[in-house]
Amino acid sequence: MAYEVIRAEFRTELHARWSVFFDHLRVPWAYEPVTFYDSQGSPRTPAFWLPEQRMWFAAELEAPVWWGRFAMAAEGSDYWGDGWGEQAGRCLPVEVPEEWQGLTLLSEGPFFPDDDPGIDTWGRPDPWDGPWRLHEAKGMLTYCDSPYQWTMCPQCWSFGAEFCGYAERLPCGCLNDGEHSKVAGGSDKRLLAAYRAAQLERWHDDISHATVLWPTVREALVQQPGAGAAAENCVGECQSVAEQMRQELCPPDPGESEELETLCSACPGFVCGQCGEQPTPAANAPCRTCEPVVLLTENQVRQRINWKVEKLAAATGMQGRRVNGIVNDSIGEKRRSGVSLAKLGTALTNVERWLDDPSSMPTGLPAPSPDELGELHGAELRKLLTTYVGPLAGALRDPIPFVQRQLNDWMGASSRAEATDEQLRDAIIQARAWIEDPDSYRSYTHPEPVEPGGLAAPMRTKNAVADSSCDLCAAPVVAGELIGRMPNPRNPFKPMAWLCAHCLYDRRAKPRLTDVLLRVFHHTLSGSNSTLLNTTEAAVLLAALLALPHTMGEEHLQEAITELRQGIDAPEPVMQLSYHPAQAAVAALDTADLQETVAGDAAVLAAVAQHLAEWQHNPQNIDQTSYRNRALWRQAVLESTPTPTVLSQRGGPFWV
Repeated sequence: MAYEVIRAEFRTELHARWSVFFDHLRVPWAYEPVTFYDSQGSPRTPAFWLPEQRMWFAAELEAPVWWGRFAMAAEGSDYWGDGWGEQAGRCLPVEVPEEWQGLTLLSEGPFFPDDDPGIDTWGRPDPWDGPWRLHEAKGMLTYCDSPYQWTMCPQCWSFGAEFCGYAERLPCGCLNDGEHSKVAGGSDKRLLAAYRAAQLERWHDDISHATVLWPTVREALVQQPGAGAAAENCVGECQSVAEQMRQELCPPDPGESEELETLCSACPGFVCGQCGEQPTPAANAPCRTCEPVVLLTENQVRQRINWKVEKLAAATGMQGRRVNGIVNDSIGEKRRSGVSLAKLGTALTNVERWLDDPSSMPTGLPAPSPDELGELHGAELRKLLTTYVGPLAGALRDPIPFVQRQLNDWMGASSRAEATDEQLRDAIIQARAWIEDPDSYRSYTHPEPVEPGGLAAPMRTKNAVADSSCDLCAAPVVAGELIGRMPNPRNPFKPMAWLCAHCLYDRRAKPRLTDVLLRVFHHTLSGSNSTLLNTTEAAVLLAALLALPHTMGEEHLQEAITELRQGIDAPEPVMQLSYHPAQAAVAALDTADLQETVAGDAAVLAAVAQHLAEWQHNPQNIDQTSYRNRALWRQAVLESTPTPTVLSQRGGPFWV
């Protein structure tokens, strides 16, 4: 049975939040299903009717003056006490038919204290600061008793409201009143989870102000085919065609009366045969007022999909990531974050259908035999490889461009268009292997680092097919020379493109001044307050600084020399060069016009000095407060530099 999106409209946001609370607990509710009248015809419309509990529930910031008179009639009492106040006593009696009589419950105040959810030490809404905390002091009111609290049976999960939340008073009778006395279920973890879900619910801007009459509109899912169309087509004037004909004094013939009783005269849909006032999803089906159904919030839908994906993975023997990829493919998305509620409903429908028959779930991948693969060539192989990219990205939870690049790197081609047939076949085989064993993919893209003193092994090497330059140090690379790719780094560092042989193997063990400068540049760009140098790198930088004239004249420069000497003499393999000493060292080298500096070193030195100064003085006046961290702000400054350099063109930060 398919899930469909429906819109639930509420007069206040407070009512909408309580509806989420009930839905989270799987408690059916009807919102303002009927309006009652006092003896002079004034309308009295309570908010929620809970049919399973036979309870009227009102949630208002302040109690309606007429509520006491309504509660008296709804609970079938003939006694009027003075506890509701003099103004309420002047209200006229209300007529409540027997079929609508039941317990009445009034909750006064906001959904959470001070209209603002409490925040715990982890920055999350505090479940202990929910509405039930208000109820501890004054509780909720019935017609003649208080305090009442929502409560749950710890054995059968029955839900209701009882005096002080005593669960043994619930109608289920699971707890013996004598043996289990005063079992307070008001803080049951399921209730707290429902409060928290209602606290966290957000209304989309394009929905919440859809109409003037209904300031808060929820979107939710319901497992009821035709529900979405019924709600969308309804114009609020439901009446059966048969009733309209009777009003026009031309009643339908007995043979066609039954069919016309279900057809709506105001829209191309159906009307409820019980009340004749609400739309229904199908002929002879009850409306959501006469037989309320539980709605699924977006969070519940996501949780249900995740839970059933785990069950589906166990049923099919597939990895959960692969099943998730197939589910996402079925709705035409790479991932489910940010997708519409309608697509989530389709995904949930698909997962439940596949759970009923696991063999019906698509594999998501073609599986040609080696012989069949050998018969494919050129465009056929490229098309087949393309079909693997989406499922592979979904299974590995990596962006598609990144997965495509890994496949290209693996087969040794800059693009699939340039790959040979044999390279394409190798890539197809490897893609299937990575899907079956994602750990092998992670081992390839994220090998164990050999930091802090050395380098990880290159992820991929090959001979350059054309003249180019190193993506890190900008040194020229001649066609035929060895180039390679380093393993992908952790955030906030970015993957580097092709590097020269020196940057692949020797930049830590046999560093040039350029290599040390690049470490200062990229560690600073990453937001770090210091740069890690091994003793060899520290010695290279120290030698360059000691060659400067008047090195004693600047305080931070002297700090740099002191830190470098101490780091070289220390037993640890690496040392930390602080931010300001590092900046002073670069500035001093840049202004000294070193005679022995080679052209490549000079270009990198000038670029590093320029960008360090820009991060220090912010000549572009970019507001740092609008960025989450210093790395993002410095990237923005780097991208908007008025004088582009070899470093600003390459970006970063790189893990060097």
